[in-house]
Amino acid sequence: MEKIKFEKGIELERTEAGEYVLRFKLPTLTVDSEPVSGHLKQAKKEVLLAIRNLLDKAIEQTEEKSKSKTRKEKEVK
Repeated sequence: MEKIKFEKGIELERTEAGEYVLRFKLPTLTVDSEPVSGHLKQAKKEVLLAIRNLLDKAIEQTEEKSKSKTRKEKEVK
């Protein structure tokens, strides 16, 4: 199994079967420094955008497989 830890509280795991497991833990971190909190917010956004990209790719692949299957079924008839 391959694990990717993005930041404290977010972990993405790929199992041997090819499944992805995403874990979220709510942080209890309070930061008073504006630059630090800005960087943390941006990093969190980047992680979420990466996850969105993974989900979009999975959806595209599922749609392509569905279209391909539908075409094959029409050709057989």
